[in-house]
Amino acid sequence: MTDSTHTFVILGGNSCVAKSLAKRLLAAGNNLLMSARSDAGAEQLSEEFSCATAVATAENSASIDACVEKALKQFGRVDGVVNCIGSVLLKPAHLTTDAEWQETITTNLMSSFYLLRAAVKAMRPTGGSIVLISSAAAKIGLANHEAIAAAKAGIVGLALSAAATYAARGIRVNTIAPGLVKSEMTRKLWESEASAAMSSQMHALGRLGEPDDIAKAVAWLLDPENNWITGQTISVDGGLSSIMPRMKA
Repeated sequence: MTDSTHTFVILGGNSCVAKSLAKRLLAAGNNLLMSARSDAGAEQLSEEFSCATAVATAENSASIDACVEKALKQFGRVDGVVNCIGSVLLKPAHLTTDAEWQETITTNLMSSFYLLRAAVKAMRPTGGSIVLISSAAAKIGLANHEAIAAAKAGIVGLALSAAATYAARGIRVNTIAPGLVKSEMTRKLWESEASAAMSSQMHALGRLGEPDDIAKAVAWLLDPENNWITGQTISVDGGLSSIMPRMKA
């Protein structure tokens, strides 16, 4: 990051990626507001990071608006926002209920739309960077990913259109598409040795992602120095979506 102080908003602040990103942004001397789903979660973030906090949920657009408005009021401007609210649903379509489908779309796609809408209103006078989180599953066909792949692909389309709409105002919109990252949300996918080994083999670089792998890429997109990048989906996935790994016998 540059030496100048900037203001950033992270939704879904209790995620592993969000916490890793927060450490990077704060270490560079930036202002930060992080959101959590509950008052208790927000208080925990405040104690851990000594930053501004707010309560926001994916299904409540007003709460997301309030997060951005609070940062704007407290710090005078908003230079970048990141949506770390997300979920993972691994089920074939015929076993996915209406409720699971709606929850997946709401948690991932609708929260991204709500944050983008709130952010562009705050950034129109000065420009800024919006980073949304997609997935390698939006690019490569993975079995039992129908709902989450649809939601994450929708985020890519949202970012592309918004990047075109707001480019003239200096607002950049990009997405990061991770592979399998070791986090609390994905614990069931990597906590067993056999499952982790199988998943690692799917990634050409031979390992699963760490939260800081994603945080580094997000911080790079947020940095105002990188202000000629918009409308991009950057795969941070160990090669999962683009390389056929050499399989071991």
